[in-house]
Amino acid sequence: MNLVAFSIRTKGLSNFSRRLWTVFTRFGVTPGPTRRALFSIVDGLRRYDAAPTFFIPATVLRRNPGVIAEVAGSGAEIGVHGYVHNDYRSLTRTAQLEQTRRAISVFDDVKMPHHGFRNPYLGWTEDSVGVFAELGFAYDSNEAVLHDVIDTAALAAAIRDGYEKSLALFQAIPCSRYTLRPHIEGALVRVPTSIPDDEMLFDRLRLTDAGQVGAIWSEVLRRVYILGGIYTLNLHPERGILCRAALDALLATASAQPLPVWIARIGDVAGWWRERRATTLTVTPDGAGRWCVAVNGSPRASVLARGVAVVGTPAEEWGDDLLRIAARDFTVEAERAPVVAVTARTPDEVRDFLAEQGYPVVTVVTASDDDDHNSACVVDLPGGLGATRAEQIARRAALVDQVEGSAAPLVRLALWPNRYHAALAVSGDIDSITVQDFFLRILEVR
Repeated sequence: MNLVAFSIRTKGLSNFSRRLWTVFTRFGVTPGPTRRALFSIVDGLRRYDAAPTFFIPATVLRRNPGVIAEVAGSGAEIGVHGYVHNDYRSLTRTAQLEQTRRAISVFDDVKMPHHGFRNPYLGWTEDSVGVFAELGFAYDSNEAVLHDVIDTAALAAAIRDGYEKSLALFQAIPCSRYTLRPHIEGALVRVPTSIPDDEMLFDRLRLTDAGQVGAIWSEVLRRVYILGGIYTLNLHPERGILCRAALDALLATASAQPLPVWIARIGDVAGWWRERRATTLTVTPDGAGRWCVAVNGSPRASVLARGVAVVGTPAEEWGDDLLRIAARDFTVEAERAPVVAVTARTPDEVRDFLAEQGYPVVTVVTASDDDDHNSACVVDLPGGLGATRAEQIARRAALVDQVEGSAAPLVRLALWPNRYHAALAVSGDIDSITVQDFFLRILEVR
C-alpha cells in the first residue's frame, strides 16, 4: 500500500497537506511532547478514578518502550494497533495473521500486556474478527457508530467532502440501542467506538475551539445516556493537550447525569460483557399473575423491570418507568409473563441474540398460540437475523427496539454492572510518538 496515495484518497489533497504541517506542531524529535499529551489525558481521567485505553502499532512501541511503560504504569490500558499503521482491508487473511503475530511478538518482547486490538483506520474485515480470536485477543474496538451531531448541509463543499470521506473510511454504522452495546462474535467481544472523533472534528471539520468540541462530545454523551449504551471516545494523544478542555467538559457531563455513568477502560468493559453473558435470568410462574425471577451468575448484575409490581423486595426507581432490583431471587406481579416468547419456527440464532441482550426467553408454537406462557412480548422471525452484516445490524436493532420500546411487562438484565446506567470509555490511538515515527510509517507500510 502506498501510504501517501492512500492518505490523499481518504483525506483529500487539502486535508493531507494540512496534516503534514500539523505533524511538526504536534510531535517532537524526542518523546517529550507526546508524553505530556498522553499524561494530559491520564491526569484528566484520574480525577474521576478512571483511566484510558491506548492502542499503539508494534513498531512504534518497539522504538519507544519506556514512555509507554510509564503510561501503562499509571493505570492506562495498552492495546495493539497493528504491526505497522496499515489498512487491514488491503491484506489477505494470511497477511493479517502474519502481521498480527509479529505485533504480538513485539508486545511480548517489551513485556507489555495486551488484550485488545483496534485496527488502523478502523479498517477491519470479516477475516480480522477470526484472526483476533484465533490469536487470543479478548476484544476489538473497531465498529464505528455514527452520532448525527454535525449539520453536514451547513458545511462548505470541500469540508463536507473530507468529512464524508472519513465516514466511508471508518465504515460507519447507524446509532441505535443495539449498536451502542458490546456484543460477542465467537470468542471475541466487540466493543463499538464512536464517531466523530477528534481527527474528524479538528482536521476534517477544522474546528479550533476546544469548547465547541467539548459541547459536541457532551451532546453525544447525553444521547448515549438516554439509550443506556457506551460512548467510546477516540482521542488521539497528539491532540491530548488541544482537547484537554473538551475532555474535561465531557467528563463533567458524564458525572452530572441523574444516574451514574461508568467511566472504564475498554478491557474492563469487555470483561464485564463476558461476565454478564454468563449470567442467566429465569422467570417461572408462581400462581395467577405472579412470577418468580432468579439471577444466576455475576454478583455485579442487577435486573431492570417495567410494567410489574415487585413483591417483598426493595426496588429502586430507574428512569423511564423502570425499576432496578439488586436481589438474586424475587417475585413480581404482572398481567402477563414478563418474558420474550419466541416462536418455534424462529431460528436459534435469534434466541441466542435475545439471551445476550439479557432477556428471559421462552419458546411458543406460534405467535397466536401463547397460552402456556401468557407472554407479553412475542418474537416471530422465521427468516432469522439476515445474511449480510448490514441486514444483521438492522434486524438486531429492530428487535431490541421492539422489545424495549414496548409498554408490555418485562424483566431483563441491566446492561452495566452495579448501579451504572451507561458507560464511557476514553481511548486513543498512539499512531506516532515522534516526528521520526510519523515519517517512518511511509517506509514501514510500503
